[in-house]
Amino acid sequence: MMELVRESINNLDAALELRELVLEKINKNKLNESFILEIFDEIDKLSLDELIKLGSNFRKFPLGCDLVEIAVGPCLSTLTKEELLENCILSDFFGFPIHICGYAIADIAEKENLKPIDILKEIYNNISVPIDIDHFGKYGPMRFPREITECCGYCYYIGKAKGCPLGRIYKRLIDKEKEHKDEFLDWIKLSSSVCINVVEEQVEGHAPPLEEMRYVAKKAKEYNKVVEGIFHIGNGEDDLIEGIKACIDLDVDVFVVEGAPFNRGKDRLKTYAKAIVLSRILCKGGVVGTNGAYEDELRIGLRAGLNVVLTGFPYNHHGYMVGYKPKEAKRGNFGLRRVIKIVREEIKNLNVRLIDKDIIKAISYGNSFLRGEIYPNTLGNFYIGDAHWRVIYNSKLRNIFKTSKTIDEIEGKSIGLLGGRYISWTIAKKADEVYISDKDLDVERLTIKILNKNGINAYPCKGNDKKAIAMSDEAYITTFIPELAYKIKNKYKKAKLLF
Repeated sequence: MMELVRESINNLDAALELRELVLEKINKNKLNESFILEIFDEIDKLSLDELIKLGSNFRKFPLGCDLVEIAVGPCLSTLTKEELLENCILSDFFGFPIHICGYAIADIAEKENLKPIDILKEIYNNISVPIDIDHFGKYGPMRFPREITECCGYCYYIGKAKGCPLGRIYKRLIDKEKEHKDEFLDWIKLSSSVCINVVEEQVEGHAPPLEEMRYVAKKAKEYNKVVEGIFHIGNGEDDLIEGIKACIDLDVDVFVVEGAPFNRGKDRLKTYAKAIVLSRILCKGGVVGTNGAYEDELRIGLRAGLNVVLTGFPYNHHGYMVGYKPKEAKRGNFGLRRVIKIVREEIKNLNVRLIDKDIIKAISYGNSFLRGEIYPNTLGNFYIGDAHWRVIYNSKLRNIFKTSKTIDEIEGKSIGLLGGRYISWTIAKKADEVYISDKDLDVERLTIKILNKNGINAYPCKGNDKKAIAMSDEAYITTFIPELAYKIKNKYKKAKLLF
């Protein structure tokens, strides 16, 4: 294992081998503690620069998701319904998914003499981006006393903390939650993803019981929702392992890492990078996020493979949890603008893109073309798309951006494919042989390797689109970004569009 982890720092083929080994264990439900510890021990020996290289590799296609997404918390208990809707509509305009804090929706509903589900439905009717629900328990939206809902974020302000520095115990207003328990499934049905918190496995009295989160995760899975799991980095050793183990045990699709005051590693930045890299290698859905990271952690995390950054509007608690420094991270901060600035600065030097409306449209078209046969569907041990694809498919976008063609209409004994990602994987299964050209030679090479390993006759064209067209009976442009697809179409008249 040591050699494979070390080789994966500079060798994508070794990284592919390690990722496939992990996915095979996940698919057979055999990703056990001893295997996790073995990988952890090898990662623990790496320098910060080596961690960054390794994590960056595992964010590349097809090992993980090579996009960065910003998710926005629009909720606050003291908002009016109108203010809440305005926040949601603004996030939708940017193309950023919204992260719904269940307790805040319920608090606003109580003030407005409405049911919590009525407000969620109104949000749903006003936006098209994915809805991620959090602070959600076995009765539906959780309810908390004011000392929690109006917390000033003191732990983030002061720095390192274990539990609450003000000595507050995690309290729930269970009787209030039970008043609307009949709405539980309606919340799940309207969501694109459901966030669970496994921190109770790490720090007693700081989160819901793990068995309650297991129940929520199971119900979410029954409705094909993506499940996200939040855990603390803690000491970066047994705490981190416990959090990841709990996520794997609950079949979590997306890992969400909380650092900042809950990163108590001796070398804070290296510990944060280590948490991101370990998550990158082990996360089923190939997507790793953060809901708590000081500015320096966020920058290191983005370099080491981070995919999703959770932030928020003023006074929403996610507004200060990511992107600020100790003594600056406090209630009232508008995190969204700070996070956008940091992400834009960092990805200039990375081969990644920030998800926007154009990208989620393209993924939506891809979902439509594939008729929803996406993650967690597989080709061999690899998933067709990552967890982002399923989240977008679960949103209203699936009914807005549809293709006129589907995978069922593709025919041809010999097919040329201009582009070598997930769409090509699925088309390749329909042909006797395929010729693939991609300007990213690593994407082309790894696609060919995976197709060949799964019994598909696929041949590389080394980025030569003309060769892929000439060698085939039919050739298809596999991108669903319209301006790019039409540009290729104008260059190669024989190549066909898929939308």
